[in-house]
Amino acid sequence: MLARTVRILLANWLFRLAATAALLAIVVWRSDPQRVASSFGKLGAADILIALALTLPFLYLKSLRWQLMLRNAGTDVSFADAAISLVGGMGLALVTPARLGEIARVAFLPDSRKLRLSALVLLDKMFDVLVLVLLAVAGAWVLLGPWVGILLGLLGVAGLVFVYCPQLFEPAVRSVEKRMPLGGKTKEAMSSLESLGPWATTSYILLTLAAFVVVIVQFAVILHGPEPHLNPRAAALTFPLVILTNVVPLTIAGLGIREGASVLLLGYYHVPAAIAGVAAFMMFFVNTAVPGIVGALLPAFRRVRRSETDAADTTSAETTPAETVLRPR
Repeated sequence: MLARTVRILLANWLFRLAATAALLAIVVWRSDPQRVASSFGKLGAADILIALALTLPFLYLKSLRWQLMLRNAGTDVSFADAAISLVGGMGLALVTPARLGEIARVAFLPDSRKLRLSALVLLDKMFDVLVLVLLAVAGAWVLLGPWVGILLGLLGVAGLVFVYCPQLFEPAVRSVEKRMPLGGKTKEAMSSLESLGPWATTSYILLTLAAFVVVIVQFAVILHGPEPHLNPRAAALTFPLVILTNVVPLTIAGLGIREGASVLLLGYYHVPAAIAGVAAFMMFFVNTAVPGIVGALLPAFRRVRRSETDAADTTSAETTPAETVLRPR
């Protein structure tokens, strides 16, 4: 059974790797490889540094929301612990579909109720998708047509009803509990919804909105170098739609899909395909790859710190009372 599971996971990873390579190759080919290479040179160093600096408030807002969600769910954690948990999960999320690897962030928390915390991670991601859908309505209306905008608007309203009135969905939750017992742990998983209340939900939405405003500003800053005369509203109308493609679990970290969407949507503003694709990739680099790499290194760093602490404790324990008395002060 274990060998079969490993084979399935390996086949899935190889498929996503092949899909990622194929889609990136298509984007580069359609954009002209030489123009893609030259587009990296057109990105202003100052603009990239500003975009990297804006990653800090973006992560701060995300960490603050995660800390509030944990506390409202009964897990008392510091901001530092919440931030480490968030970034640690981002490390595994780099290689998992739809960023489901972020569930691993619960491993960085002291709370033993891992199933409850895993459900809380999914709730955390749901707020990302909800706010993105609402932000994408205007862009979808303008760039894709009124019907797409209306559809996203209806989805956004449905999401707002869910997070503000979760009690309306209690019959469906009870039905899930009966059909998916999870060894008697279903109620624990569903209890994450109990943390939703009017004030808590509003704070989550406002923090998420602020985080994505930072992201949109980053995108506008990155585009400014090669496209200094581009209308600033282009970033606001296109990038929420670009980020929404991350929910498509086809490639590794959404690579290829995100860049392709950026090429298609920014084409409306006559932005060259190479620049649009490179700008989307740079957003992935500053907001996902860099924090994810840091998060991936956290376990090794924590093991080193733990080893140093254990060694210090052992040395202290081996000190005899006579040594303590004779040691000069």
